[in-house]
Parts: sequence; C-alpha cells; structure tokens
Amino acid sequence: MLKIISYQKCQCGAISLTFEDGTVNHMSMATYRKLKARYDWDLRKAKRYSTTYCCDHCVNHYGIDLCECGSGEPVGKCDCGSDKPLETLGEQYDSFGAMVYNFTGARL
Repeated sequence: MLKIISYQKCQCGAISLTFEDGTVNHMSMATYRKLKARYDWDLRKAKRYSTTYCCDHCVNHYGIDLCECGSGEPVGKCDCGSDKPLETLGEQYDSFGAMVYNFTGARL
C-alpha cells in the first residue's frame, strides 16, 4: 500500500507526495483526484508543507502523468509519440542516473 506521509502543493496545480518508504512522486491535482480513491489516500493524515512556486512537476517536468521525454507534455499527448510516463507511481525517479544515461548511454 502506498501510504502518504507528507505532501506539498505548487502554484502550478501539481502535488508532490512522499510515501512512507521515502519515495516521492509528482502529479497534477487531476491525476491525484483520479488515484486517491483507488489507493485510499487521505491527506488529512499526512504532514503538509507550505505551498511552493516551483516544483519538480513544473520546472523539471518530473511526474507520473508527464511524458518520459521530459517535454512536460501529458503522457500520450506529446509530439515525440511516447505513451510512457517519466515517473512510475511508487518508484523513486533517479534523476542523476537519467542524466548519466542521456549523456553516456551507460546505466548506473
């Protein structure tokens, strides 16, 4: 089960969720609302951090609902043709490993 221990909302309309295993995922509020019933998420039980004005969703284009190419476009609606998200729900995105792979082709 993905239990939320803390969260932070952004002025861009995204939310960043931290789960009890330390994983952080980013998504739009629309995506959060679609998933909250399925996973029985209740933000009233989680620590809320102050609203931010620049999050990984809007600045770095990390998210379970954003294209894997890093364009910031929604999954399946990007000009690159990919239908895969950059992040996977419940898994920590390895941004350093992604940079190494993009520049060298080597996986860490």
